[in-house]
Order: sequence, then C-alpha cells, then structure tokens
Amino acid sequence: MKKGAPVMKTGRVMTQVFVLIFLFQGVHSGTSRNKLTIAKPGQNLASPPVTLKKIGVDQVVVDNGIIQVTFSNPSGLITGIKYNGFNNVLDDKIEDRGYWDVVWYEQGKESQTDLTWTITRQGSIAPLNVDKRYIIRRGVSGVYMYAVLERLKGWPQVEMDQTRIVFKLETTKFDFMAISDNRQRIMPSAADRNISNGAAAPLAYKEAVRLINPQNRMLKGQVDDKYMYSMESKDNKVHGWVSSDQRVGFWMITPSDEFRVCGPVKQDLTSHVGPTVLSMFTSVHYAGKEMNTAYASNEPWKKMFGPVFVYLNSGSSSNLLWTDAKRQMAAEVQSWPYDFVKSADYPLRQQRGKVKGQLFVMDSYKSKSKLNGEFAFVGLALPGQAGSWQTENKGYQFWTRADKMGRFAIANVRPGSYSLYAWVVGFIGDYKYERDIVITPGKEINVGPIVYKPPRNGPTLWEIGVPDRTAAEFNIPDPDTTLLTKLRLNNANSFQDRFRQYGLWDRYKVLYPRKDLVFTAGVSDYKKDWFYAHVNRYSGQKKYQATTWEIVFNLKTVMKRGNYTFRMALAAASNADLYVRFNEANSNPIFTTGLVGRDSAIARHGIHGLYRLYSIDVQINLLRVGRNTIFLTQNRNTSLFTGVMYSELAMEMKNGAQAMKMGRVMIQAFVLIFLLQGVHSRTLGSESGRKLASAPVTVKTTGDKEVVVDNGLIQVTFSNPAGLVTGIKYNGFDNVLNEKIANRVYWDIVWYEPGQVSQTDFLLGEKFKIISQTSEQVELSFSKTWDTSKRGKTVPLNVDKRYIIRQGVRGVYMYGVLERLKGWPAATMDQTRIVYKLNRTQFDYMAVADHRQNLMPFEADRNLTDGSAAPLEYKEAVRMVKPKNPLFKGQVDDKYLYSMEGKDNRLHGWIATAQRVGFWIITASNEFRTCGPVKQELTSHTGPTLLSMFTSTHYAGKELNTTYASDVPWKKMFGPVFAYLNSAPSHDLMWTDAKRQMATEVKSWPYDFVKSEDYPLRQQRGTVQGQLSVMDSFKSKSKLNGELAFVGLALPGEVASWQTETKGYQFWTQADKTGTFTIANVRPGTYNLFAWVPGHIGDYKYEREITIAPGKEINVGPLVYQPPRSGPTLWEIGVPDRTALEFNIPDPDPKLVTKLFANHANAPEDRFRQYGLWDRYSALYPKEDVTFTVGKSDYKKDWFFAHLNRRIGEKKLEPTTWKIVFRLKEVSNGNYTLRMALAAANTGDILVRVNDPSSKPMFRTGLVGRDNAIARHGIHGLYKLFNIDVQRNLLKAGDNTIFLTQNRVTSIFTGVMYDYLRLEGPAGAI
Repeated sequence: MKKGAPVMKTGRVMTQVFVLIFLFQGVHSGTSRNKLTIAKPGQNLASPPVTLKKIGVDQVVVDNGIIQVTFSNPSGLITGIKYNGFNNVLDDKIEDRGYWDVVWYEQGKESQTDLTWTITRQGSIAPLNVDKRYIIRRGVSGVYMYAVLERLKGWPQVEMDQTRIVFKLETTKFDFMAISDNRQRIMPSAADRNISNGAAAPLAYKEAVRLINPQNRMLKGQVDDKYMYSMESKDNKVHGWVSSDQRVGFWMITPSDEFRVCGPVKQDLTSHVGPTVLSMFTSVHYAGKEMNTAYASNEPWKKMFGPVFVYLNSGSSSNLLWTDAKRQMAAEVQSWPYDFVKSADYPLRQQRGKVKGQLFVMDSYKSKSKLNGEFAFVGLALPGQAGSWQTENKGYQFWTRADKMGRFAIANVRPGSYSLYAWVVGFIGDYKYERDIVITPGKEINVGPIVYKPPRNGPTLWEIGVPDRTAAEFNIPDPDTTLLTKLRLNNANSFQDRFRQYGLWDRYKVLYPRKDLVFTAGVSDYKKDWFYAHVNRYSGQKKYQATTWEIVFNLKTVMKRGNYTFRMALAAASNADLYVRFNEANSNPIFTTGLVGRDSAIARHGIHGLYRLYSIDVQINLLRVGRNTIFLTQNRNTSLFTGVMYSELAMEMKNGAQAMKMGRVMIQAFVLIFLLQGVHSRTLGSESGRKLASAPVTVKTTGDKEVVVDNGLIQVTFSNPAGLVTGIKYNGFDNVLNEKIANRVYWDIVWYEPGQVSQTDFLLGEKFKIISQTSEQVELSFSKTWDTSKRGKTVPLNVDKRYIIRQGVRGVYMYGVLERLKGWPAATMDQTRIVYKLNRTQFDYMAVADHRQNLMPFEADRNLTDGSAAPLEYKEAVRMVKPKNPLFKGQVDDKYLYSMEGKDNRLHGWIATAQRVGFWIITASNEFRTCGPVKQELTSHTGPTLLSMFTSTHYAGKELNTTYASDVPWKKMFGPVFAYLNSAPSHDLMWTDAKRQMATEVKSWPYDFVKSEDYPLRQQRGTVQGQLSVMDSFKSKSKLNGELAFVGLALPGEVASWQTETKGYQFWTQADKTGTFTIANVRPGTYNLFAWVPGHIGDYKYEREITIAPGKEINVGPLVYQPPRSGPTLWEIGVPDRTALEFNIPDPDPKLVTKLFANHANAPEDRFRQYGLWDRYSALYPKEDVTFTVGKSDYKKDWFFAHLNRRIGEKKLEPTTWKIVFRLKEVSNGNYTLRMALAAANTGDILVRVNDPSSKPMFRTGLVGRDNAIARHGIHGLYKLFNIDVQRNLLKAGDNTIFLTQNRVTSIFTGVMYDYLRLEGPAGAI
C-alpha cells in the first residue's frame, strides 16, 4: 500500500476468506490478501465482499451478502444464520443452536459433555486444547468449520466416546429431511415425540417412539427413531433438512472421510427429528467400547476434525434443493483438500502423498490362477494388526475402492506412518501389507502387485450367505404393521434398506414361535430360510429364551485323517455368547465365542456392526457318513437385543478331499461379482471394463436365416436379413427374450402419408452385411433401400440397423441410420423406437429410478376378458382384480406411470429374481432424442417390456413437427443405445451395478468403436461454453446468475422452438450456480443456442447462429437474458419452473393406488404419478371452484394442480371458473400485466375476466394444447407463456377478482396445468 497510508483495523479477522478462529481464550487475528481469480465451487466472485462486525463484547457477525452468520464471543457458538429472507434458520428458542461437543469421562467417573480445558478445571472440563475455526467466503452460501483438538503429555487419562458438531434448526419451518436419494420425506416434529402429553408412546428404548397424535395425520402410528437414519461413512457425504414453506435447504457436506474413524463402513448418525443436523467425527455407535477411546496420560495427541461445510440453498421444490445439494457436494469433494484453509495442521495438496498398487486374491480352491481384487476396499490407517482399522479412532484414515482389476490409488494422504489394509467382497478375512508405509510431501508410492491369501484349509463343502460383512442377503422379515416407518416402505432400494424398520428382532418369535431355525444345505435357500439375526425368543414378562439354530448337511464319506474347518463370520454382535456343537445338541460345545460384541446393531437397525471371523477346527470323530447337524446356540438371554448377525458360514474339508455338490447352496465360492463390462476406450492401457482374457467374438451364420454372435459371455441370435434380435443367451439363461412371440427385439415406426391411415413399419432388413469383424469386436448391418414400388406399403426411408458385440462386454450396442432422399413422398412419422420383450415368466422386478422400482404384475394380470383386470378411462390403464400376486390386488397398472424426462432417462430395466439376471437399457447421450431435456417419454412397463424411445408425440401432441416434406432430404442416426445384462444376488446390487455401468457409458461418449461415417468421433466434434446472467431490474438492481439454467443447441428456429423440434440433433446441459455452462461433444452443424432459467419466466435465444466445426471450441462469453417484465410484482402464484409440482396434488382414490409410488422416499417429487387424480377435483370441489385469496391462501394447499372440468354424474361435465382475489390500495396510471404460464394443456380454452364474471373475456387462449399430460400422469407437457395486458379501468381500489374459466367440456382430461401466474403493476407503480 502507499507509504503512510492508514492501516484498516480488521479486528481479529483474516481478510482473504474470513476465518474465525475461536480458542477458549478468545478470537485470534491475522491478515492476508485474496489472490484468487477463478471462482471455486459454490463461489461467486462478483458478489459483495465479506464483512465482519463486532456487536458489543459477546457477538461477532460475518456477512457476505448471501448469508449472515452470528457467533457468540468468545465461546464460538453459532447463534444465527440469516439467509434468503430467513432471519434465522436456527432455533431461536434454545441457547445451543450450532455447537461442538465431546462426550468424555475420567476413569471411575460418569460421562459428561464439554469442550475446553485448563489444569485448574480438571475433572469438570474435557482435558483438551481446542481451536474451533469457521470460514465464510465471498459468494459462498455456507460456512466451513473445523477444529484442532490437542492433548499434551502428562494430562490426566480420559475416555472420549463422541466428538461432533450439532445444529438445531427452526422447529416450525424445517419439515422435510433428506439423507440419500431413497431416504427422504416429510418428517414429524419434536413435539410429535412428546410422551408426557400423549403425542407419542414409548418403545423398547428412549430414542424410539410410536407417534400417536402427530400434527401431520399421515404419520400417525409410525415409528420415529434417530438410528433409522444412520449411514455408512463412505455414503455419508450430504444430508440435511428443507423448509418447504421458505424453500430453503440446510445441508451438512463432508467432502472427505480422512478425519472420521473406524473405516469406510462405520455407521453413524446423520440428521434426525428436531430438526437436528449432525456432523459425527467419533462415536461408539455400531461398534461399542471395543473402539479404542481411551487417551493415556503419557500419550500426547492432536487431530484436526474437518473442514465440513454447512451449505444453504433455495429452490422451488425439495427435489431441486436435494439435487443442488448433491451437486455442491460433488464440487466440494473434487476440491479436497481445500486451498484456503489457514491452519498449520492442514496439509495442502502438494504437501500430501499418494499410494497406488494392484491387489490380487490367491485362493486355489476358487481358481488355479490369481483373481483380481475386484472392488476391494483398500485403506491406510495407523499401524496395527490386520483388521485393526475397524476400532481405530485416534489417527487419520484414507480409503478407496479398487476397480475390477484390483487396481487402486489412494490420493491426498497426510504425511505420516501407516499400515495398508484391505478386504475384498466375496472373500473372508482381512489383508495387511507386510511393511509400514511412510508418506512424505509430494511422494507417490507404488506398492506394485500385492496378493491376499484368504483363510483356507481345503475345498468348500457348503456355505451359507455371501462374504460381504453384512447380513443383508438373509431373510429380513416384513415389519409389524403397527410399527412402520414409511420412509422405508415401497422405496427404490427396498432390499438395501429393508432392515431399517423398528422391531424386526421381535419378528423371530412370530416366524419361529416354538421351534428354532433349521437350515438344510442343498435344500434351503438362505435368502428365505436364514433369519437375518440370531436373537433370543421373547417368552413374555420380560423373559427371554436362548435359541439354537441347526445346519443340516450330508457327507458321502468322512476323511480318515486331518480335521475339517468351520468358518463362522459375524456381521454384528451384541452381548452374545455362541456355542457350537456337532451332532449332539447336549454335548460339550467344541467352540464358544465367549461374551462378544457391544455394537448394538440389532437394536439400531444396522445390518452390520464390527466384523469378526472365527475359524473352528472340527475333529473327524465328530462327523459321520450321512446326515450331520451343527447346533449354534445363542446362550445369553439378558435382552431382546442380545444376539449376532452372521455374514457367512462355510464348511471346509482337509486339502485334497473331494468336494460335494450342494444343489442350491453355492459350491466352493459364491463370489459377489459386479458385472461392469464397461466402455472400452482403446486409448486406455487396459480398456476400462473389459476382461482382456475373455473369449474372442465369433460370428456364425445358420443357413440364410440366422446370424449368431458369441463372445463367451453372451450369445446373440439375429434373424437374417430382417435384423430382429430373436435370442440372447446369458449366465445359464437360454433366452432372456420372450420366445412365445415372433417380435422380441425390434425397431418400428408409426407413419402415414397425407390423408392416409397410420400404420406401423417394423423396418425389416433386406440385406445382411458384416461391417467389421475382429476377435475384439463385431459390427453387423441389416439394411433396406426404399423405392417407389414400395409406396404405401413401407415407410419411405432407407434403413441401416447396426449391432455391435464386443469382447468381454455383457451387452449389445444398437443404432440405426434413417434417410429420406429428395423427391420421396411426404410422410408423417410420429414415433420411432426399439422394443424389447423379455421372458414373461422370469422377469418380475422393474426399476426405472432409485425410488421407482418394485415387483411388478404380469401381462396376464392385465387381461380384461378373463376378469383378471377391470377397465379404466383408457385402454393403457387397468385395475387388477385377480392378479397372481395378491399384493397387487386393487392396484392400477398403466405404462404412463413409469414415464420419465429425457434428462433423467439414462437407465431402466427388468430383473429376473429367480435367475438373478438384470436386463437394462442404457442411453449414454440424449443428442438423438427430440424436444429438449424435459420431454417426457415411456421407459419400461408391464410385459415385461423395455423401450428405447427416439421420437414420439407423447406429452406433446401434434404440435410437434413430425411431417417430412417431399422436397427436403433428411438423414439422422439414432443411438447407439446399450442393452446391458448383469447378475448379482439381489435387486439392489444389480441396480447399483447398472447405474455404475451407465456412468461409465456416459463418460465414454462419444464411443470410439462405432464404424459409421454418420457418427463423428470426439475429435470431430466441437464445444460451446459461456456464462448466462439474468437481468430483471424488479428483482435485483444488478445482474443475477443464470443459476442452474438449461442451456442447449438445437436446429435454428424461433425462441423456444426446441420444444417441438424432432428432426435434428440437440445438445443440452445445465449451468452451474454461477450460470457458467459448457456444451461438449457437439456434432458439426449450424445451431441456435437456447436457454431457460428456473425461477424466471420465458425463453432465451442467442442472437446469432452458431456453426460447429470439428475440434472447434466457441466461447459465447457473458450472455444476458431479460425475462418479460413490465413493472413490479403485485402478487404471484406458484414457482416458475415449468411444472405444476408445487401445487396441491391430492391423495389418490384409495381404490386406485399404485404402490410403486405410495409412501416412498421422494413422495413430493412423484406424488402426481397416480391414476385418477383428475377426478379428485370433483371430490374436493363438488360445488364451488377454487378461490385463491392473495396474502391468505397458500398455493401448495389451495391451488389444485390442474384446472379441469367438474364431473356431474357418470358422463356429464361442466366448465369451472377459478377466482384470484387480491387487494389494491390504489390503481396506478398505466396498464397492468397478467403473466400466465402454462405447464401443460390438453384441448383447453381459458377465458380471463376481471371483476365481472359475466363480462366479455378480456383474453382468451383459444383451443390450446394436445399434450395429454393430465391423463398420462405428467406434471407438465409443453410450456406456454401468455402475457396479458390488463387495462387500468378494469381494476379498482380495494378487492379485485380475476376469473379464469376453463371453457371446453369435451373430456374429463380437458384442461390446463398452470406453472405460474403473476400480476405486474405499471412500471412506475410502487
């Protein structure tokens, strides 16, 4: 600075990124300078600077123009967070709102909670030096926080069982909790848990209550328990609460697990009723006192916990807020380690090291050669014994997951000395590398190939379960219907979260009231016949009986020498004592565990706790030829929660003995192998996802009628030359397709010439050709050429259908090139697709999204003629009357219930439960789809049927331009799409693997193996980037970021023409929070750039056309969208997000429910996906129509989601008129403007009148829309915006009423969905 200039007093604050350092003695100070020129994740450098203000002697306030955070001084409690019009998101009614705490005690004393210490306070305060720090950054809507805790040598010995940060949120506003994609919903309040006033009833432990009289009646009878919301560390990256009223989210983001304890699968609390948000650093939850929580007097210790990030956001729906929070979490993870943390205890990226290598497994009884350590968990932790990382909580830990080849890289490791540990799914036991590893700054260590040899004495006779360290694969019973938590019911990952229900331990006595479990090897099925937890049986009056389980197996012979080995792996144990006996139930046990475990996982809804492996020698004199029985007695009966969960049990015979065939029980190994046959860049040394040692691809023609391609994993049969896929053989499944019909996998087009009736062309090929054939890949072509002799019989198109089968890949890539030449007859083509018909007796479980999957009815269950089903309003929808599975009785099935927006429609499919086989359609790119990112389309449906929909008029109608003129040539490539097959023990594992494969395909787009001149490779494509801002002077004096805008390229046209454009390619992306966007991998051509911004009405179009050339990158720079605006907002109804999702979506008729969508995790998002909601209007408004009073009514409750006719009797309908009542203090000079945005319309006609319902309408839409979204369970169709001038003479001071009449009564489905309505005053009005 200039010499002599006065130095600004900054108090005790660092000025680069305001870092608040709270020590027990006060606030520290420092200065630095901001050298950043690029916005970090979540940061907007154009926003106001960060300021700090001290208020009196006991408060510090930091403000960055987005959030304002208040701290108590010097204690360092967060007492207030002001954000987005919310004066304080924290609970003002209590003192401790945002705080750290430690649960601690000295030996022989009771535990207590505190967090600062001096020697004079010994015995009353935790013996720790504490440095709590908070960082508020410019343009960032959140607070980073961390702490350095230290103990000096000689300080008193202490136990510290728990370290955490706690936030208590505003109790009347935050009502929706989200901890994962499939675990979120509206929650009870803390008052609903009150036992003393009868609001709740107590259960077996204090944390669990049954809600008797909750404020939200939907929650009545349900159980609430904070342990239901626990999560493994590896998955616990973001969780929090949403205020539905304020549209604000409060999220805890943990970008790294390095400061957490006990490895990647340690379970801990997240968020729970309060509303409370936790950041758990250490705890004995799900582990117990086996954790090393004692700190000796002669043991100095120091550790930094965090930073974690408290993130706040705002949006129009819970789903949007959750999606944004996940996006922010991903940005924080990518930015770790942060470069802005000012602590000597926090090494930056260049001060850290890296360890990499490749893990193999050597088990000669599973394979003669080494096996890849596929998806192994590999980590660094303080030196110790094998498996000691499970109970280690004092140091840092760094974990990763190996790939399919066993390769791993552990990056950003703090300097220090570690042991390298690992465990491999599918194998028992733990691995530890023989040498300690010393990490120094910037150093990369390659440990090379390392080999794990699991415990093994001989071949496996039989095994029960899967060695995955959980009991998830066993029989997890249905809960007591009076003790449900519906956050878990019917949700997407029912198999993953089925155990998260209260009281499952008590179901044992229901299933086994007198006799205990008996499992017969080779006959029983562990998924059905092995209860998930070995617990006591409750006998009444607080008494419990010990239980003895039996494993029955046959031996043809018994070895003459040597012993057998019984492997018993426990997934969890709580105060248990297991006795193991052979063939004599009352003999002395050959083995006892002794008192084992205190992880409490049985009570706390964990499917595992700490892992233990017992290898038990079985002397040959205990066994006999023929029937043998192992008796497992859980001998302690102190509590209902006393018991164990098994992970796997197996019997081995001595090396060299002959193994038995065990029927349904897995022989030698059931290795849990995720089938990630990915995509396959030839630039990668090992080709991601491919098994390089797999069989070569072969082609065989059978006469002139069939072509068979085989790669050793799948065998695909094609009809020749038609190009139908007639068979797919996989994993012992002779044909996954439906052999009872001729058309099993086929293309079709619905088309017609002008004036003719529509027909379907199956695009049958007339010529077969092998495009390329190597041992690694085969590409086939089935083509046909059109000429005038075929006019009227087949669609006027040249067709080239292509199929690619690759080495080591469990699936088929499919695409087609369709072409019309100039002069060919005009034709309308309304639909183009591929259809897949699967084996109808085996595929029974459908999945289209994380929270939209379930067992499904059969096609026969839809039969109207035999009375299996009853008809409904249209042919696609039926009510099931006599389904084969009685669970579906009374439910509705309709293929439109399973539709999805293009941007989300990347993966869907079916699972054959008995065969453990999944069949999935993966769409790696939307470039060949039509009508933009939110066009809704069919996915999978009952049949079992899967669809790859390329074009259709669904949810849009004939406003789409689907007519192809005679004088306009046209050519387009649809695909490739990928039909992927996998196998795993459960639905959830197959779905998880399919998602992983989908991510791999998306990352690999554009593929480098497609042999078509119509498919440009990556280097032949271009990129467009820029930044979009919004200028709305009545919202902000400065430009606003185009936050999360949808930005895309489509054929040149008018503003918003992309909504109805079907002939070209489209490329869309979503901007980040700053409006910055990149559209990559764009095909060469000429485009317009279009955009729309959630929260703002209307559409944007860039003024110039954009021409993409190969390899070209275009930066359009800063763009500014000015939404329609005439004056200040007087009132508004809804949220401008192009949907009606925020309005009142009623409960369905209980006789017409589809339970795939009832009570699941994301109920607010999918609540509209129920049949017959249109008819609920007549039930809710039998005589009077909607009246909305501005300032009093709540659009979430008082504005019905669709403006429909009212049903009177069976077939008669009447028009409806909705009223908007509002008050004006005065009528200003100039005209007013009514903005009316429609989310959907189906042959509607809206008449708008002001203050006189019988007057001539001042505006009329005329016949509008044919998108049919009301009938087809879409919450939107095509977006339309009407800007309506309201002359001032129509208004008056005082009360005014706008009348909206839906005037057409042709159908119950006639009507509109509003997106948003707004009245603007004249430009000069206040």
